[in-house]
This record gives sequence, C-alpha cells and structure tokens, in this order.
Amino acid sequence: MPGASRYLLGMPHFQTFDGRSLFYDDQGEGDTVLLLHGFVGDINIDWIRSGILDRLLDEGYRVVAVDARGHGLSDKPHELAAYENDAVTKDAVALLDELDIDRCMVVGFSMGARTALHLAVIDRRVRAVVALGLGEHSLRHNERGIGLVPDAMLTDDPDAIEQESIRHFREMADAIHADREALASFMAAPRTEVPDIVDHVAVPVLVVTGSDDVTAGDPNPLADRLQQGKAVQTAGDHPGVKDQPITHDSIVEFLSSV
Repeated sequence: MPGASRYLLGMPHFQTFDGRSLFYDDQGEGDTVLLLHGFVGDINIDWIRSGILDRLLDEGYRVVAVDARGHGLSDKPHELAAYENDAVTKDAVALLDELDIDRCMVVGFSMGARTALHLAVIDRRVRAVVALGLGEHSLRHNERGIGLVPDAMLTDDPDAIEQESIRHFREMADAIHADREALASFMAAPRTEVPDIVDHVAVPVLVVTGSDDVTAGDPNPLADRLQQGKAVQTAGDHPGVKDQPITHDSIVEFLSSV
C-alpha cells in the first residue's frame, strides 16, 4: 500500500477547540498542503490508497492530513451538538494553529472540499484550494439529500435505501465498520454550504470531478462561479476521481503554479 511504511508513525493526536482528540499525519518539508477527506473516509482511505499523499511528498511538499471528528482514528462523539456550528472547519483552523502553519494550500475531497472552501473564506492562511468531487450540484442547498443520510446510517435495512449515492455511503460505512451513529450526527448537524460562501472565495481554486460522478456533476459551473476557478474533468465516478493519474498531475501542476 502506498505510504503504509510512513503512516501512523507516532500516532499523533491534538486537542481541538472543544477538547476533542483528533488524529493527524504530518510528513515532509516545504510548502504545506493540508488534506481534508470526504464523508465516511479518512486519511488512509482517501489520501494514502489513492497515492495522492505520497505524490505530494515526492513533489517536495509538507503534507498535513487529519481524520475529521466522527471518522478514522479521531474522537467519534454521538451528540449532534459536537458537529454543529461548522465544527469541522474550526478543527482545521485549530490544526493550523497547533502546528504553527502560517500559510498553506488545501486539497479536499467532497465533504472535505466544502470544508476547504469555507476555510479559505475565514482563514487568510489558505492560499489556494483543490476541490475534488465537488461540482455544479454543490451550488444549490441540498437539505433533502443531507437529511436522508442520517436515516441511511441508522436504518436496520440498508437494502431499503433507494438513492444510490446515499446507499453508497452506508455500504462504505458498513465495509469499514464505521461508527454509524457518529456519522449520522455528523451529517444531521447544520453547516455552512457552498452556496453560502462561493461568492466570497477569493483564492485560486481547481475544481475536479469524474465524468461519471452523479453526486458532484459538472465541475465547470462551480469553477465559473468562483473568482479564480479552473475546472478539470477526468474519468471515474465520485470516489474514483482521486485515483486518476490526470487528477494527480492536475493537482501538482495547479499547486506549483500558485
């Protein structure tokens, strides 16, 4: 597995703004790239298995990645309040503070891409964003879809989940034996969405989706809405966008140009 020999060394955790313990990985030297994974993912699933973390290290970056609360090796509170008020974005701010990072670029996937855009609006240390698995569908509020996910996480009959993209999240959660109650609370909590912030993102943003990604849709409408947006479409479905060589090359080319 790419990066396996370097991953989990020391098992570092930090205490975030409300006392939760979050796992992070910090490797390499050079300009800092912060990696934010997607819903039901973690550092290993999204960044190591895809080869993105190792590629960035090989390109000479310092790579910092974090398991979001409710995910991976981080704390998994069940109460809704633990995820409210954009707690995940605040966690990213706290990690930058913890590691004394004064500027960075952020690569996020899906949920992590939303967080990356929000972070770019509220924290001047963010110089650029790569948004993977985020496209035109993020430009509208999606209360119905988000509202279905907590039920999908908690139902005793996952075969009854009708919406394919939501059923995928449940199947993934079952496959990795995730804490589904924590994930349900995570998704049920109100959050800042892309329509709330898209017009305020001033940094350069690369938007990348797969051609078969029905969850994200076309990357161009989102890129066009951003002040400094650029769109790339690759092969692959929603999770598959991370595995495409053109995605890896596009990330490196974009970051080196910023």
